Amino acid sequence: MACFSCGSNGTVEKTNENGIVIQPTAQDLYSEHCSICHGSDGKLGAAGAKDLTQSKLSSVEIQNLIEKGKNGMPPMKEFLGSKKNITAVTEYVLRMR
Repeated sequence: MACFSCGSNGTVEKTNENGIVIQPTAQDLYSEHCSICHGSDGKLGAAGAKDLTQSKLSSVEIQNLIEKGKNGMPPMKEFLGSKKNITAVTEYVLRMR
């Protein structure tokens, strides 16, 4: 079963009152694009999503999974918008353990 409501495509920039682009935090990115299936704490498992707190994957494996997707999880590369954002989410997921 695929999860088709995994956030926006990451192209909308948020700005402060001075028009300066605000860089999203790893938690912001995770909340927007991942929590719908994995939950805010990584344990939800909606639509067959894995419990991220129990993951034994390496950072490279997590990053590949985020970029390319697997089974019901769509590739998130386009949603996250940049390698920097993918790395930030990877590190955030690793801290959930």
